[in-house]
Amino acid sequence: MNFARARTQEQITGRQEEIINACDRLFSQNGYEGVNFKTISELTSITRPTIYNYYKTKDEVLLDLLNRELLNLQACLIEVMDTTATMTKEQYSTCLTEILLSHDKMLKLSSILFTLENNIGIEKLANFKKKVMTVLDTIAASVDKYFPMANAENKAIFVSALYAYILGAYPLSHLSPKQSEVIQWAGIHYMVPDFKNMCYHGILLLLSDL
Repeated sequence: MNFARARTQEQITGRQEEIINACDRLFSQNGYEGVNFKTISELTSITRPTIYNYYKTKDEVLLDLLNRELLNLQACLIEVMDTTATMTKEQYSTCLTEILLSHDKMLKLSSILFTLENNIGIEKLANFKKKVMTVLDTIAASVDKYFPMANAENKAIFVSALYAYILGAYPLSHLSPKQSEVIQWAGIHYMVPDFKNMCYHGILLLLSDL
């Protein structure tokens, strides 16, 4: 196979997208451990050595996949804001819960973010944090839209608390096989909570001060 080097920004972006799509497939099928440059190269037209021209580690690819999933979630929330004039707290809680449930991959990747960050450069991480802030700004805008009379400080607290709550709730309700085995060995009686139920009631509780 003749492999032409990407020279234009469009070509570079296309190669990165191809790599991310392969990573998406591998992560969806086999999780974090199933992603590596060898398997990515087998699913793309890009050789393993060439992948290093675009990404230094697989964690950088996974971060770009997380970026894409975050932007998809943000787009869903913006669409809701554009088409729904008003919401009660119960309706807003239901809406956010349904959006989160439809972006399970984003939640999975977010739950291993601390692992990813160990193998990613400062510049890429800084750019990622900026994108996270744009998503949080969109959530803040939705709070302003649906609860305009709420105290500004309470709105800010809600947005930051929501982010922390969701990132903590997902791992508690999606145990890995090893975590389940450890709990069983320790003799701990742990009822795995239903994420949808936990998410809805948690969001509703956080909205109580708005």
